Amino acid sequence: MIVLIMTIAGFACTGNRTEISGHVIGGEGLTLTLERLDVNQTSLVDSLKLGKDGSFAIKIELEEPELFILKSDKGEIINLLLMPGDMVSVESSYESFGHGYTLSGSLESEGIRNLVEQLQLTRKDLDSLQVIAGSIGDPENPQMKLVRSAYAQAIIKQKRYTIKYLVEHMGSPSSVYALYQKYDDDNLVLNQEGDLQYFKSVADSLEVTYPNSSLTRSLRADIKQREADFMEAAKLDTLLAMAGEEISGMLELSIPDRDGNKVELSSLQGKVILVAFWASGNKESVQAMLRLKPIYNKYHEKGFEIYAISLDNNKVNWMTAIDFNEFQWINVSELSFPESKAALLYNVTSLPTTYLINREGDILARNLYGRTLETWLDNLI
Repeated sequence: MIVLIMTIAGFACTGNRTEISGHVIGGEGLTLTLERLDVNQTSLVDSLKLGKDGSFAIKIELEEPELFILKSDKGEIINLLLMPGDMVSVESSYESFGHGYTLSGSLESEGIRNLVEQLQLTRKDLDSLQVIAGSIGDPENPQMKLVRSAYAQAIIKQKRYTIKYLVEHMGSPSSVYALYQKYDDDNLVLNQEGDLQYFKSVADSLEVTYPNSSLTRSLRADIKQREADFMEAAKLDTLLAMAGEEISGMLELSIPDRDGNKVELSSLQGKVILVAFWASGNKESVQAMLRLKPIYNKYHEKGFEIYAISLDNNKVNWMTAIDFNEFQWINVSELSFPESKAALLYNVTSLPTTYLINREGDILARNLYGRTLETWLDNLI
């Protein structure tokens, strides 16, 4: 009886123990970190130094399926979805860490590896098409139409791959990773309002198989936020529809710049304009503005302008942020936050928020960033 009790106790102690081990060729003595990945954030779990032969081993206790990131000192990552009791082996080289690895012992992590591999191929195709479009230059060139068609087909192909994976792995925790794959920092593969059905289907399935999982809870909370965001976007569409023919797409603004001179948004008509709402004290929006700088430098001489509206109430903080970050576009502010007429008119409920306006003054799109914004600009300028 004593032996039986000790055996059962030993199994209970090790049943949830999960181990990640492997080799990183050429990474001898370097450091790896293991981070836990939630839907919208990461947290450090452990860090370790590779052995003389590039070997490593990490042991953790798990009560439920969880997503992790194994990260090299170069910032390259291997995504893992671990189940309690998994014994995972990872083989890679330092040079190909994150994109040239093999693993065993985790079917969920292997599914994620396939997802990552396909998205990397799609990103490569999109980057190549961007280069070709840049070499053509003239948006009216017949070849540009072929490039745009190929770009659209690459996007469609990737989305179909992701949806197929979701359908085939609906009850699998790895489906959560598939939902949140991105082309870049700002653009999800599943980024349309209709795609919420896949988020909800995955959440429904996981609530049956893993009702108490943190992944399940985080996914359900994020779905509610996404529904709210799409409702706000619908309110904007209603506002624009109510404007009718009295406003030709562009909602007029006349806001003072740093010198107190009012700058009318309509004075920029004839250019492609990005109306960008931000605030000096909002870190996320400042980072978004910083990512706009290379795009502004690339397209400004071709007829692109940014009309940046800061939702501030302190002029010193506003001007300091402009000067420190070297924002060279048009900077204006009512300095009346939280009472902003511009934010009310454009239905701004979160920062950052941007609107893209064409040369004719029509609002075309909201919250475009990175490569997606550049693609729009290539077609408009």
